[in-house]
Order: sequence, then C-alpha cells, then structure tokens
Amino acid sequence: MKKIIFSILVAVFAISASAQKREINAHWCALGTSITWYNENVSTARGGFTKGYQTRVMEKLGFTKYTNKAVNGGNLSTALSQVIKADYYTIEHGINDWGQSIPVGTMDDYINNTKNGTFAAEYRRLIDRIYGMNPKAKIVLCTPRKGAGFAAVGGSNYLPENCNDPKNGIYLKEYADLICEIAAYEGIPVADFFSTGVGYRNIYDMSLNDSRRADGLVHDGVHPNDKSYQIMANVLIDALEKVLLD
Repeated sequence: MKKIIFSILVAVFAISASAQKREINAHWCALGTSITWYNENVSTARGGFTKGYQTRVMEKLGFTKYTNKAVNGGNLSTALSQVIKADYYTIEHGINDWGQSIPVGTMDDYINNTKNGTFAAEYRRLIDRIYGMNPKAKIVLCTPRKGAGFAAVGGSNYLPENCNDPKNGIYLKEYADLICEIAAYEGIPVADFFSTGVGYRNIYDMSLNDSRRADGLVHDGVHPNDKSYQIMANVLIDALEKVLLD
C-alpha cells in the first residue's frame, strides 16, 4: 500500500512540474556577452556553475527552438553580425562596452540614428537589424549585470574593484539607464539584471569561484555562479512573459 501511495505521489509531482512549464511554439535568439555565451560552454568554467540563465528559462518557457548567438568578449557592436531570423530576441550587453570604455551616447543618438559609434547609436543599429529580419519580432532588453575586477594573474583589473565606481569616467549605470530609456521609447520590456541580486558587497559571492577559471583568469566578479544565474533567469522570465503570444 505504501508503495502504491508513493508511486501516486511521484506521478502527481511529475504532472505538477510538467504543468508549470509553458510550451511556446517559437524561436528564441539570445544575443549577448560571455555571460550568455557560457550557457552552451559550461565545462569551460570547471564547475563554477551548472547551467546558464537560458537553460533555466527554458525549464519554465519551453521555446520549440533556441539559439545562442552570444559572443565571448563581445560588445554591443559585435551582436550586429550575429542576428538571425527568430521570433523572440533577448539582448544582454553593456558590461564589455563599459570594460572597453565605449562612449554611452544619448537618446538623441538612438532616435536620430547617428551611427557615431556610441552605445546608443549601436543599439539603434541592432534594433533596426532585428526588425529588418522580422518586423513582428518580440524583443526584451537586458540591463548589464553588475561586474567588478576580472584580472589575469599579475595583470590589472578589467573593471573597477567596486561595480559602482567609474572606469575612465564612465559608470556602468549609465549603460543600464540608457537601455531603460530605449526600452521605454520603443515600448519594449526590460529584464533589469543591473538592479537585481548583485551589489558591491556581495558581487564576488554571486560570481564564479576564481580558482575554477579555465582560462587562467582570476578575481572574477563578472561571470555569474548558479545563484546569480537563477536570479537572472527569474527576472528574464518575468520580462518575456510580457511579450509572449498565445
């Protein structure tokens, strides 16, 4: 009798878990940095995390097709050549633009399509490229996850020690604020990674374990660990659900 009850409970839990997953007959293209790229390259982190945010999203939102077009080390301009035709797009950029001190620009650069190389101007080019591929595309913009440090042995930091400090006079928050402005202008949802889960006091606790880096880099406050990836997934799921079509 106990075995029967146990079997029934297992079946009920399995059905419940399955029911929580929403099946979506559509193609999701994820554009981004190494933070996004890592989802299909988990082994390179040598156990620093088990799965990226996209896999966690797919466990709740079952897109029939998903493509990772992130560029390891890429900035926003590198995403232009990665755009493929899809139904849904997510854009995770800003952290490398900050690390490479790319000028943020203004909303005028975006609105007027100035093509002057600023982050704002490149965002306009990217959005135009996506809508050129699919005029009915659904897009979610992601603010950059806070990052800090990230230095090679004996080398200088890629980013400031404090994620709230400027690099070459530019604050990461400036990129995040601009993304939110673009989203409001375009009527596009935002997955606000910048404001969720990571601050200067806990950034290293929410990032990869330095000793597990596969490429020799240490002091990694840039790439998420499992705790941080789950938070990112939760935030992105909420944003995606605002544009999902029945």
